Amino acid sequence: MNNMPKSSSKLATFLRPYWKEIIIGPLLMLIEVAMDLAQPRMMQRIIDVGIAQLDMSIIINTGLIMVGLALIGAFGGSGNTVFAVKVSQGFGADLRSKLFRKIQSLSFGNLDKLETGQLITRLTNDVTQVQEVVLIGLRILVRAPLILVGSLIMAIITSPKLAL
Repeated sequence: MNNMPKSSSKLATFLRPYWKEIIIGPLLMLIEVAMDLAQPRMMQRIIDVGIAQLDMSIIINTGLIMVGLALIGAFGGSGNTVFAVKVSQGFGADLRSKLFRKIQSLSFGNLDKLETGQLITRLTNDVTQVQEVVLIGLRILVRAPLILVGSLIMAIITSPKLAL
């Protein structure tokens, strides 16, 4: 258990070369979440104003705005995915390279003690699992809190009395 923080900090060093992507990715996710949260307000406008007043121009204009917001959100989500994949793939490649160099530096006596299958597993499966954690962290673990906070803000703005 004491090695956990030390191990995490060692793994974090492999993320340092990708700090720009780590910042840009969540910003793009913020755009996607903002566009997703704007959609219900647009639908509310269609129903409360357009349909209630039988105004087809408001329905069409708001529908077109919704399509535009969806496209902007898709851009943000796709951009986030591109940056998250770039970070996770680079992280995985750097980690595998470091592990491979470490294995190459082992003596023949150590290589005889360690099983080949175990070394291959460490180079492939274990690194892939950590790589997936990085990808999920940059996608889902960023999106969920943004949606939570954004939803709460929208609820408070829409109906302050009801929110309290």
